[in-house]
Amino acid sequence: MPNYSTFERLQMKVLDKAVGLVMAPPVQRAVYDQFTMTVVGTADLAPNVRRITFRAEEFADHDHTGADEYFGLLMPRPGASEVTMPSEDRINVRQAIRRMPEDRRPDLRWYTIRRLRRAEKEIDVDFVLHGDAGPGSRWASRAEPGQTVGFRAGNATYLPTRPGPRLLAADETALPALSAILEAHQDADLDIHAYVEVPDDSYRLPIDCDRQVTWLVRGDAAPGTRLLPAVADLDTTDWGYAWLCGESAIATGLRRHLVRERGVDRRRVMFSGYWKVGSARE
Repeated sequence: MPNYSTFERLQMKVLDKAVGLVMAPPVQRAVYDQFTMTVVGTADLAPNVRRITFRAEEFADHDHTGADEYFGLLMPRPGASEVTMPSEDRINVRQAIRRMPEDRRPDLRWYTIRRLRRAEKEIDVDFVLHGDAGPGSRWASRAEPGQTVGFRAGNATYLPTRPGPRLLAADETALPALSAILEAHQDADLDIHAYVEVPDDSYRLPIDCDRQVTWLVRGDAAPGTRLLPAVADLDTTDWGYAWLCGESAIATGLRRHLVRERGVDRRRVMFSGYWKVGSARE
């Protein structure tokens, strides 16, 4: 088990408390496992969406914290033959990477575990590709079976704690997480309203559930052009929980609308900017 420093543990406790004051808290884990995993399969689900299957012995006992659990994908820098893993004794993986020699630092990006199959020791991960604009997309578009990358455990963010209707709103980058949440509630008697904004119809991937999903196509317009007005037009004001993920302006804009204009308790709203127009998220 990693020997995290007392200072880092204290930092995490303070951060967790601060988060709980301004938004619905995510799930937390005590130990952030990391290990290498191997690509064992790829499948193009759409012109810009690629599913990659990874295998590692550790997945047989992986502590899955929730439907939309994310993880850190550690990739070798361009020109490197293999990935170098950071120290396991730091909770903050970004700090651990920054302490590594520059020529050995891996690239880090965060993705959702679309499916975990413990019996097969495998996970599926869906990548939204955008050319070589970022290291994750660049690596995923060229990934082949046999390649090895790193896995750094993360947390789930979806954690409703109060009754009432639930709002799920996402763009194409958060679609894998939203799909996993809906599939986890396939048989549950819940009032869930799901909205997804995508660039075009090719992103409308099948979701293994009978719940209705409202698909909004924005075309060449800016992210949020269709999603923000659609949520604003909803009659519901007494949301028990809201999960808002995708481009940064979408997540913050939806949260602002619910909290300031609809009076929803901010502690019932989980929001996360997966990416931001014009910049890459690490």
